[in-house]
Order: sequence, then C-alpha cells, then structure tokens
Amino acid sequence: MSMSQSRRRRALVLFALGLLACSQHKEPTVSAPTPAPATAPSAPSVAALPALDAALIGERVGAAPLALPGGALSLSLPRGGVTISIEGRPSAGALKTELLFRPAAEGATLSGSVELLEDEVSPAIDTLLAHGIRIAGLYNRSLYDDPHVLVLRFEGHGNPLLLASGAQSISSVLRDARLRSAKPLRELPGDAPDADKLDAAALGGALGVTASESNGVVSLELPHPPEAAREPCATPPPGGLRLRASFSGSDLHAALSGTFVLCAPELGRTLEALRTANVHLVGLVPQDQEGDTGWLALYFRGKNNSLALVRGLTQALEARAAR
Repeated sequence: MSMSQSRRRRALVLFALGLLACSQHKEPTVSAPTPAPATAPSAPSVAALPALDAALIGERVGAAPLALPGGALSLSLPRGGVTISIEGRPSAGALKTELLFRPAAEGATLSGSVELLEDEVSPAIDTLLAHGIRIAGLYNRSLYDDPHVLVLRFEGHGNPLLLASGAQSISSVLRDARLRSAKPLRELPGDAPDADKLDAAALGGALGVTASESNGVVSLELPHPPEAAREPCATPPPGGLRLRASFSGSDLHAALSGTFVLCAPELGRTLEALRTANVHLVGLVPQDQEGDTGWLALYFRGKNNSLALVRGLTQALEARAAR
C-alpha cells in the first residue's frame, strides 16, 4: 500500500470515529417543574363554625330541638285547636310550624315553614319582616280544604337567638288571630268595593302608563325597564311584564288584584310597601331555579280607596328602584 493510500485510510477512520462520538453525545434536557394543582378556597368546616346553643334556642321557640348531623337543630311545633276537613272529611294531623337552624359563620341560618289559615297570613308576614326574616314562598297546602290552609316559607340568617325570637313571634300572631275571631275571616279587611266608576286616567297616570277599562274594571300593565339586565337577579326577567294590576269598585272603595315579577332580594321592601296600603300577599312562586337571586311572581290583593292602592304600587316600584 502506498504512503498516500495509508494516510487517506487513516483519515477516513478518524472521520468515522468522530461521527460516532457525535451521535452518542446528547445534551441534558431540563424539564419544567410540574405546577401544583390549584385548590379552590374551601368553606369553613363544620367544626370551625360556632356551635348552636340547643337549650337557649329551644327555650326561645318553646319546643325541644332535635339534634341533626353537622350541628343543625330541628324543631316542630304542632298546633292544636284547629280542625281541617278535606272534601268534607276530617284531615289527619295538626297544623304545624317546622324550623331548621344550621350553624353559619354569621351565627346561624334559619329555614322554616308555617301552616296558616287565610286571615293569619298577613299578620305572620308582618311579624317575620319586623324581625328581619325573609319570606321565601306562599303555597296552598291542599285543595278543597275547609278552612283553607296555606304554607308560608321563610328564611333568615344572623344571631340564632334573634332568629328564634322571630320564629316564636308567629305563635303569638296565631293566638291573637283566633282571639279576634274563633273562625277564620272569609274576606280581606276593608270596605267592600262599590259598584261605581273608577278614574282610569288618574290610575294609569300615577304609574306613567295608559290604563284600559272594561266592564267597570281598570287594568294596567308595566313592562320591565330597559336596564332590567342590571337587576340583582342572575338571569334576565322571564317575560316582559314587571307589573299587572286590575282595579274594581269606586275611587272611594276599591279592590286591587295583580302580580309583581321581581327579584328575590327586592321582595322584603316590596312587601313592606304593599302592606302599608293594606295590600296582602296571596301567593309567591319562584319563576326560575336561581335561589336567593332568582325571579319570583308575587300575587297580591287589597281593599282601600283607589288613591291609597295606587300609592302602594308606586311605593313598591320605588322601593325596587332604591335597592
């Protein structure tokens, strides 16, 4: 082999060895640290919440509480002295009030219901509102019952003893109602409406709408304002009407019936405004599934002079606007 061929072969071997070394050498890879999974802030554990004083709550309400898991307390207050028949036959079981207290960061939450005769509904609402307890619903308990029974649902939060005092005030209201009349009243308080003419233009003008009149009944409708999207409800209003109302009778002795569609946070102020005009809640039904921020249909009826009734409606609307 010549010297030149030997040198060429040696160069080729060195080149091949260099390629092999490069292929086997790898740069170290640096992996980014895996982020820790984000954890949502947890609600306070039941053990961290202040315990409810069962003895004091029971003393305030006037019934022995039943302890439930999670520190909750359940109380049931059956009511004697009232006999209910359904379809002409005696109904088993007494009317009752049911209360449920749960520990909460602010002290306690209260969920309750009370079965009421018709003339007991407004006094019960008035005393609950006065104690800062929110009305959550009003329903029929049954059909074809005599006397008619309604179920009033209510909720509250705060100091557990103040909530217990508010719930206990219902018992005083029921006792006073039956002392005034052994049998429930069959009509709302106030003078019966006259068979006369109402000033439709004045009633509509008070609410800024044009009222219609047919067969002695004055009707008016008020739509939701364009800014309804800023309502405290989580969803837009169901339907377009905010208020539907009908007046009958005369300007001196009139009757009012109608429906408000409103957000749950507005309910307390609206009810208070209506009650000042002797307008009564006759039904309260949720319109969606949004709970404390949802839409409600509030059905009402009252008897008074037409000016007082329409003023009650305007005050209810103003209360909503000033939320």
